[in-house]
Amino acid sequence: MSNPQTRPPTRQTRQWRRPVIEDHIKSHPAPVASAIGAVAAIAFGLIATFSVIMAAWLIAAHGDESVNQVAAASAIAWLGLQLVPVAISGQVIGLLPWGFIALAIYLLWRSTQWSLKSADPKTAREYWSVAALLSGSYAVINGLLGLLASSDGLQVNPITVLVRTFSLALLVTVSCVLTYAPSKTVLIDRLPEKFRDGVKPGFVCFMAMILSGAVLCTISLVAHFQEMTAVAKVMAPQSFDAFFLLLLGIGYVPTAAVWSMSYLAGPGVVVGGTGVVSMYQTNPGALPAFPLLSVLPNTAPTWAHFLIAVPVVVGILLYLLLPREPWQTAGQTARSVFGQIIRPREFISLSAALSVVASCTFITTVAASGSLGNELLKFVGPKPLEVTVALTGILAITVGLLILIPRLLLASLYLWQHRNVNTQESTK
Repeated sequence: MSNPQTRPPTRQTRQWRRPVIEDHIKSHPAPVASAIGAVAAIAFGLIATFSVIMAAWLIAAHGDESVNQVAAASAIAWLGLQLVPVAISGQVIGLLPWGFIALAIYLLWRSTQWSLKSADPKTAREYWSVAALLSGSYAVINGLLGLLASSDGLQVNPITVLVRTFSLALLVTVSCVLTYAPSKTVLIDRLPEKFRDGVKPGFVCFMAMILSGAVLCTISLVAHFQEMTAVAKVMAPQSFDAFFLLLLGIGYVPTAAVWSMSYLAGPGVVVGGTGVVSMYQTNPGALPAFPLLSVLPNTAPTWAHFLIAVPVVVGILLYLLLPREPWQTAGQTARSVFGQIIRPREFISLSAALSVVASCTFITTVAASGSLGNELLKFVGPKPLEVTVALTGILAITVGLLILIPRLLLASLYLWQHRNVNTQESTK
């Protein structure tokens, strides 16, 4: 019978899965294929955006705008779909409906797949080069588009366009490239096993927080339905206006879910730097007629303090998902017994999980916050750093207590039961 410790590992080295080459796709070098993919993604995005903007312009009461001005507005709207802040007559709108970012993600994903099939990369380095080239081309073209479409009344910051579109494209292209690896990606497999053990639990717990926020957001929508209806009638008295307002509200649904998650984490939502809406205090101040702001509660009910139990329950879930090594009290002195309570492997896995939660929380809260104008609405939404620290802190404390308290009690009981033996050995 072989020794499990000396048995050779059965895990095979994972290989890249080659893309299925299609006959109708012409072969191009990686830079050319990436550039074509970037142009195609932007072109289809502009067509879709232009169709919606043109329909709204034709149906609604419009002024003397020309088709060229509508096309420029469509280009700015396309950049706004990718969370690029838009300045309208000097007022910066940074809190954008990031639910519509799904269009850009889909187009980037399909363009990356086409580019990979056209370039036919052979090594992992060539795969990553396609992702980097496509992301860079995508950002540069969008930057030029922003410069051409900007005007005195409607404009975007070119540097912001480059940074945000490149970041979005890089996330999507890297994710697409990783689909050409087996079920566990090459990137994850190259990480230390101790770190990998915490990645999946971290994502699961973050999604649990988002789901909890979505449930709370739905409850708030039902509770404030009359207020939202009144605001909608004021902003959209006609049926076609109501349709586009409904479309805008759908785009803000993920934003509302992140706001609710921030509410559950503790810091809540800040309105203009002076108004705060959290489970501990509610002082939103004077709010304009905007459907998304109708979700915010006017008062802080007494039972709201108990909502802190939601991230605590998620912390318990994280404790159950993380792998834990068998622990048994042993040792002759208190120092040796208590020194074995914390295992380095468990600490690394917990740190990896908290890092995943912190990264996802920071990214989503950045996307769900920004300006809706000047003065009182210069900043609306959760403060990313505060929410990230609060949520990861609650999860870390919950998991730490669940790990440490039972082991401290068992270690203390062990030392108490062996106190006579230790005393006798010390006197010899």
